[in-house]
Amino acid sequence: MKTDLVEIFQTIRAGLQPYATRGYTVHENSESGYDLYSEKNIEVDGKKTTERFFAGIYVNGNRVEVKLNSTEFNASNQNLENFGDDKAGLSVTELDDEKLKEIEVLIEIIHTNFKEKEWI
Repeated sequence: MKTDLVEIFQTIRAGLQPYATRGYTVHENSESGYDLYSEKNIEVDGKKTTERFFAGIYVNGNRVEVKLNSTEFNASNQNLENFGDDKAGLSVTELDDEKLKEIEVLIEIIHTNFKEKEWI
């Protein structure tokens, strides 16, 4: 069981980093934040979008926040915390193999949604 926030952050970031080769662009890469965006130009309901948040992890106070794009995704069914601005996810203070697998599966679900919507 990992309880050190830096270790938790680095472990989760290691699982998120491979997505940078799957069509996402790194916007923040620091000791306390890492996030990925899609920069594909798309139009949805007449609104043009040039970048769309995909996922990010951030050390925030005494926790690590894992934020995922919840646009067109019902986060309440997944017991996720609402971070606002179409972002939902988990606050992590302890990380074991089961929790890490849950996070990895959530990221893959969001990635699949992005592919289906042709956002990447």
